[in-house]
Amino acid sequence: MIKKNIFYAVFLFASILFSGAVKLQAQDVSGKWYGVATPDVAEPANSFLCELIIEKKAKNKIEGYLNYYFRNGYFTNKITGSYNPKTRELSINTIPILYYKTTKLEIGIDCNMLGSFLLKASRVESSFTGYFYSKEYAYTCPPLNISFVKSETESQLEKLESHFATNDTVQPKNTVPTLSPDLKKLNYRRKEVVRILDVVEDSVLIQLYDNGEFDHDSISVYHNGKAIVKNELLEVRKPISFKIYVDSIEANNELILFAENLGSIPPNAALMIVTDKHNRYEIHLESDYIKNAAIRLRKRRK
Repeated sequence: MIKKNIFYAVFLFASILFSGAVKLQAQDVSGKWYGVATPDVAEPANSFLCELIIEKKAKNKIEGYLNYYFRNGYFTNKITGSYNPKTRELSINTIPILYYKTTKLEIGIDCNMLGSFLLKASRVESSFTGYFYSKEYAYTCPPLNISFVKSETESQLEKLESHFATNDTVQPKNTVPTLSPDLKKLNYRRKEVVRILDVVEDSVLIQLYDNGEFDHDSISVYHNGKAIVKNELLEVRKPISFKIYVDSIEANNELILFAENLGSIPPNAALMIVTDKHNRYEIHLESDYIKNAAIRLRKRRK
């Protein structure tokens, strides 16, 4: 009887281990991953604060974005590649990453780099450990070593940026950005003015809905650079509503739609309804990690 019980105990323990191994092998790589990329060089060098956004596709293909802060700049690249669930290897196709010795971002040189990472998963944490490397300029562009950690929250890049700004060995104080994180985000995405709308009143009502099917799009809205909506969920039936003052100068009446995520059906799409006593406009806006959608209001006499 004792031998039988020991057998069942061993069998149960083995089953649990096998179940855990299967779960780890089936680890979902889709999502947001964060880390600090460090140039593989002997001398002190600036690091890259990175956000890796992965969307798993058919046949082991992946797509997404690599966003990163370097010195006082924010950069984004669309990525493609593959993930092998058997070997847990993630490969990212060639993308441009700023040369690690760049001091003036506006005239910076890019290194064309590939990514090679291995998934390490446990009950506590999942991470992609590896590096970006250059085949073309292996001696000029050293590898960037990084361990990406998966996170479900939206604030990890800001936390990393805070670490970046206070760590002298990683980032010199004289290069810490003076702009707020919100304004840096606006500045480093391209702005696309979709419409210029004529209104007649001193204030207008703005309503924002998810454009079509609900897919968990979250947005922020900026009026002349000031956040008036912060990371709110777009819904199909219940709008995000607010009123804004309309200045007589057109340039002072700019609304920017900022995508906080891409939802489950990219890009982030919204229906904006602008209303005053004599006008009603419906505008379809799309934003992503590369561009912000914007409208301007132009005040006309009644």
